[in-house]
Amino acid sequence: MITQIRRRMCQEEENMTKQEFKEAAEQILILDGATGSNLLKRGMPYGVCTELWVTEHPQVMKQLQEEYIQMGSDIIYAPTFSGNRIKLKEYGLLDRMEELNERLVEISREASGGNAFVAGDITMTGAQLEPMGDLSFEELVDVYKEQIRLVVAAGVDLLVVETMMSLQETRAAVLAAREVCDLPVMATLSFQENKKTLYGVSAKAAAVVLQGLGVDAVGLNCSAGPDKMLEAVKELASYAQVPVIAKPNAGMPKLSKDHGTEYDMDAETFAAHMESLLDAGASILGGCCGSTPEFIGRVAEMVRQRKAVPAGNRRDDRILLASEREVYEFAPGQKLSLGKLIDFSVNEELVEEFQEDIFDTAVDLAFDMEEDADILRICTSAPGVPEAQAALAVAEEVARNVNLPLLLAADSLDTISYVLYHFSGIMAIQWNHNLEEWETQIKSMAKSYGVPIVTIDNEIIYC
Repeated sequence: MITQIRRRMCQEEENMTKQEFKEAAEQILILDGATGSNLLKRGMPYGVCTELWVTEHPQVMKQLQEEYIQMGSDIIYAPTFSGNRIKLKEYGLLDRMEELNERLVEISREASGGNAFVAGDITMTGAQLEPMGDLSFEELVDVYKEQIRLVVAAGVDLLVVETMMSLQETRAAVLAAREVCDLPVMATLSFQENKKTLYGVSAKAAAVVLQGLGVDAVGLNCSAGPDKMLEAVKELASYAQVPVIAKPNAGMPKLSKDHGTEYDMDAETFAAHMESLLDAGASILGGCCGSTPEFIGRVAEMVRQRKAVPAGNRRDDRILLASEREVYEFAPGQKLSLGKLIDFSVNEELVEEFQEDIFDTAVDLAFDMEEDADILRICTSAPGVPEAQAALAVAEEVARNVNLPLLLAADSLDTISYVLYHFSGIMAIQWNHNLEEWETQIKSMAKSYGVPIVTIDNEIIYC
């Protein structure tokens, strides 16, 4: 199947479609292994801009990727990892962003020779989103759109958003990809043994939110060795309706005799643990820091000895809402206890606090409902209040403090669109007006952001 898709793409000079990725993922797919740690072993100095160094030493990169393909990689990652404007500006290379991304993809395409798919590699920018930093969500989406346009124009087959710790930044990259192209998108975050990222994002929430946005595969990479990723993979797989990716480091890092970094797993041990991840539900396998072509060869050999398992899509009748930390499950047809409404139109204290960027009353009201309500409703429609901005601010603050799913009761389609675009989870929506007039727009909007529940005058409609 994979060979047939590659052949058709070469003959027709067309991009890979989401359907073709889905067909390819009906069998176990093998990714490549580490890039950075191998380039260091092959002569790249510490502290340089990897993207620039690769363009100056293309044969080193091509040889590494050719070795991965020879060992069984179906997908290789173009070394565009930090080719966004924020990271390149740190190296004084902003004016060369287009040139570098184009050349980096070209190097990988030459290495692939039509024998592997090439993924445009996107990662965190290093900049902090508001309110912790100065970068707005819209600005971050634009940063990613800029790089994604470049790698797509250069001819990648698919996109991968990887080594992410922030769910909101991952969302920004995925939304940027949606706005730029129709290529398949894989997304992986770096989870610890506690099944959370350093930013506190849970594995199950990442799976639910990102597949709701339409990613074609979701999983984890980097962080630690495959032995320490098992529980996170199990959690991901229990919620994922798309293929699950596992691309761990070659064990734990340690200082080598020459003061460099080496990892404590050999290829055979790595492959044995990768088999456990395969059993746990992962079906797209590769390696991250410390892994070499030998590691990928051992994984590919292990896979060949196994019967291929369907990678997705798993049937799942649960209705799922989520914050960055939690996933909330409902059964089809379940009647929801909506509880009281955090309503700006009847509570002047809420309005006054919002104007001062304070949300104590909203959080207190949410705490009061935590034990009795199935879902917490928010309505910020009130004279003199920017409904969309207020709704998002309240939703984010409540989600950080209270363990309840959220329902947005809105008077404006623009409000619904704004909040769903920015909220780093999945909430339900309630439309307060005539359904027939706006049903198509509401359902389309809900589907676009993975919203499974719409209520109209408290009547639940599943999208």
